[in-house]
Amino acid sequence: MDSPEAQRFRLALEMADLGIQLYRQRMRREHPSAGDEEIEARVQGWLMRRAGDYSAR
Repeated sequence: MDSPEAQRFRLALEMADLGIQLYRQRMRREHPSAGDEEIEARVQGWLMRRAGDYSAR
């Protein structure tokens, strides 16, 4: 059995993955003519901007 800390960490990672999936779906809805590469570039750009945005924390 995992420790409570490990369980919380795993849950946090799962939630982060879900957030990325939801953002990817949103980009597909907002940009229906965009190809996979463009969608992935938008997702990666969003992740990079979020990684440097310490004011959101």
